[in-house]
Amino acid sequence: MNVKFKVLSAGVLFFMGQNIMAQSVKKDTAASTKTIEEVVVVGFGQKKTVKELTGSVGTMTAKAIEDNPVSASVDKMLQGRVAGVQTGVSNGQPGGFASVRVRGISSINGVKDPIYVIDGVRVKSGDLSSNSTTGNILASLNPNDIENISVLKDAVSTAMYGADAGSGVIIITTKSGKKGKAKFSLNFTQGITSDAVKRQRGLTADEYKKLLTYSVMNRYQGANDPGFVGKSYQEVYDFLKAGGSDVKGDLKKTDIANVLNSPYNTNWKDATQKNEAYQTNVDFSLSGGNDKLSYFSSINYFDQQSTVKGANFKRLAASTRVGYQATEKLKITTDIQMSYGKTNTLSEGGATANPILAQYFNRPTDALRNADGSWNLGQSGRLTNGKFNVAALQDLNYSRNETARVFANLQAEYKIIKGLTYKFVFAPEFINILENAYYSPLHGDGYAYQGRKTDISSRYFSFNVQNMLTYNFKAGVNNFNFTALQEAYRTQKDMVIARGSTVGSPFLETMDNFIQPLGVGGRKVIDSRWGYGLIGHWDYDRIIMVDGSYRRDVLSNFTPGKKAGNFWSAGVALDVARFGFLKNDPAISMLKLRASYGKVGNQVRANPYALYTYIGNYNALAAGDLRGVYNPNLSWETINPFNVGVDFGFLNNRITFTAEYYNKKSKDLIYELPLQVSQGMTSYNANIGDMVNKGFEFSVNAEILKNPHGLNWSVNANLSTLSNKITKLYGGDVVNPTIDGITMSGMILRQGESINSYYMRKWAGVDPRNGDPLWYLNGKDGETTNNYNLAKEEIQGNALSKVTGGFGTNLSYKNISLDAFFTYGFGGKILDKWMGNVVSDGASVYDTPGYASQMDFWTPENPNAANPMPIYSLGNKRGYGLSTRRMFKADYIRLSNLKIAYTFKGDVLEKTGLTSLQIYLLGNNIWTYKFDKNLKLDPEINLAGNYDLGLPIQKAFMLGVNFGF
Repeated sequence: MNVKFKVLSAGVLFFMGQNIMAQSVKKDTAASTKTIEEVVVVGFGQKKTVKELTGSVGTMTAKAIEDNPVSASVDKMLQGRVAGVQTGVSNGQPGGFASVRVRGISSINGVKDPIYVIDGVRVKSGDLSSNSTTGNILASLNPNDIENISVLKDAVSTAMYGADAGSGVIIITTKSGKKGKAKFSLNFTQGITSDAVKRQRGLTADEYKKLLTYSVMNRYQGANDPGFVGKSYQEVYDFLKAGGSDVKGDLKKTDIANVLNSPYNTNWKDATQKNEAYQTNVDFSLSGGNDKLSYFSSINYFDQQSTVKGANFKRLAASTRVGYQATEKLKITTDIQMSYGKTNTLSEGGATANPILAQYFNRPTDALRNADGSWNLGQSGRLTNGKFNVAALQDLNYSRNETARVFANLQAEYKIIKGLTYKFVFAPEFINILENAYYSPLHGDGYAYQGRKTDISSRYFSFNVQNMLTYNFKAGVNNFNFTALQEAYRTQKDMVIARGSTVGSPFLETMDNFIQPLGVGGRKVIDSRWGYGLIGHWDYDRIIMVDGSYRRDVLSNFTPGKKAGNFWSAGVALDVARFGFLKNDPAISMLKLRASYGKVGNQVRANPYALYTYIGNYNALAAGDLRGVYNPNLSWETINPFNVGVDFGFLNNRITFTAEYYNKKSKDLIYELPLQVSQGMTSYNANIGDMVNKGFEFSVNAEILKNPHGLNWSVNANLSTLSNKITKLYGGDVVNPTIDGITMSGMILRQGESINSYYMRKWAGVDPRNGDPLWYLNGKDGETTNNYNLAKEEIQGNALSKVTGGFGTNLSYKNISLDAFFTYGFGGKILDKWMGNVVSDGASVYDTPGYASQMDFWTPENPNAANPMPIYSLGNKRGYGLSTRRMFKADYIRLSNLKIAYTFKGDVLEKTGLTSLQIYLLGNNIWTYKFDKNLKLDPEINLAGNYDLGLPIQKAFMLGVNFGF
């Protein structure tokens, strides 16, 4: 068989972007070329080819998913893969939750993440835990079961989901059996992980002693204390080491002498973290079928460890999907997914039990263990500086999360007459989460309670019922498709929580052994909705396409008169390439113009936040406590997305290019406004303003070299821009706003600015003359001041990246293949939330050593230092205060995925009896380039812009083998 070796001119590849639409798959033979167009799933069973789409839909293929088995959940796989989609994680907790944003942020306190739909049914998503941040229910889904992912981004694609579609919709289609004999597949990967980015290190004992001594010297020489005036650093060091008996003021002389005389040099990072961890993934599947029956079953084991000791995630998942053609007209499909996941996590943020914080908060001069090898537990449950021996707590305490999930999806499809089909869907989902936290009486948080325990049981039961009637017909070259749908969805959460203290023995960890009850509580939350709608499509020979939809939803969350919402969309497309003068042109296979507009909703929370709510008890009697304020004027948040785009296809879609502009307006944003305490509550929910997200998206996919028996090379990339702005804000600026229940210090809500705008003083560096901290007086540039109170607060950028995307290449030659994919982001900023504590210019040096970067401090011999002159206890003129000193540019490029594979063929398969065999090397997050040399944090840490001392994001190197038989 002769196959032509085709090379595309590099001249047309001036911009390479990833094709986010479904593309044609070509099968070339010597005799003929046959084109098979893949379909894109757009929701409620609607499937369209790329040439029929009027909306904006991004896709992620099974191959891209297979190249990323390092991720425990699907939400972490999307970064850079689809134009307009950003992901971020608050920490690197294995199995943890990742935030996903589709075309920006659509709400202040509403739902910002898209909804997830698996095989046509909406499922629970997000962090469902109550006592930690590790309840990511999407981690219960085996990524190896996924066939493809569609991201619905505009109105004509999402409006059919009505009240929940404001932040986008992610459609997950799982694998199903294909006609043919049974096929077995075994995929095994194992490897090591380490921190993706090297963080700030903590101080050594010698560095800490030096910083402490200089801080004390600067403090008391400045106060003309006779014990310090005229003395050199070494003289002050010797003086303090000897006890400094004649020093006055608040100097803790004895304790400082103990620090300077300490023989220890404890590395708290090594004590609480490992250089490397491991990860294992095992996946076994069976598939096959015949004319009547198709089946796909799988079982998966996943084990991911963190480099932080004691943090890990394990999952056991199984699924089966069976399709049965009962009669010529009736087809039944069943899909059952079951999983059990167990997560061990640790304290985070400012908690003194946080293992990340330990290397900065714990003194290196404190011993890790006693002389007999036992843990150094200090006095009264704390070390000499009042902090905890976190390494000991990793051994003594635990925080566990166990999640069991069962999801069933029953679908029946009946062909009534030619073109008319009825479809019924019933899909229940059950989730049970058990959270257990134990605090030992020997040390740490549990010491004052003589041991403490928290047990939480949360149970979710949801069901989705759909009835759909679809009619397809043709009239000449006119194609019509209409669907009438009715959907009911109900979810119920039941939670019970118990807390106890005073345990009889440190080794008796069940609640029965805790003598003193600290409280027992529980709650039930029910969320129900009912909706119906119409979806219509018409095209004229796929030259002109028109789509439209209407949906009405009724939700239980709102007050009478405000429970219902109406949502709609309209889209139109024109494929110029199908006109007569271009129809047979081999160079142009697609030239489609499209536009869409509509209205979708954003259901804010699962609780009835518009109503009065009562909860609690008093003195062992039934009682009520006002927890919510009724607002009869509270209305829906609605979003009006506008989208216009153009899709090009060249050389039978060997090259595809897409360009889009979007403008997504959010109206009636809900926020908590303050009340006077005398009114019985401190705040109430109200509609306070509007917001817009707009930008451009570009994507390209190109097959440069194509030879089934030789060299193949393709490239892909995508680029997205984002501009977020609050267009209306009733009541004026909101400084340090509360967003998603968290006070965002250093941020502001202001009309005309981004939702995630930083608002603080601008750092101007260190005065080389005297070591004072400096800020810009007007908050921008020009004149400086060393008076923190005189410096003006101004907006200093925002956390949202202005440009994001990804690019990759696929290269193969005979049996060898290489796949690489990079992600990037530009224009955003990160705020180191705890830098004021760990770079304190001497203010906290006595009990908080901090970052090693503090050692570049001002002295007469080092006038161009990065940090002001440290002053014990006082700090230097509030140099540690909130300012852009804590802020860094988050611009980066990251090699997110790398796969090198060797696929065996021919004799090897014949001799082994295998149908396929591949060995491969995988890399994940293996290289990160940060454009800000001072940034010691992971640039992908989260989307809110605040670094909160979370577990580190991991990079991984994995070896794998895939057997087919």
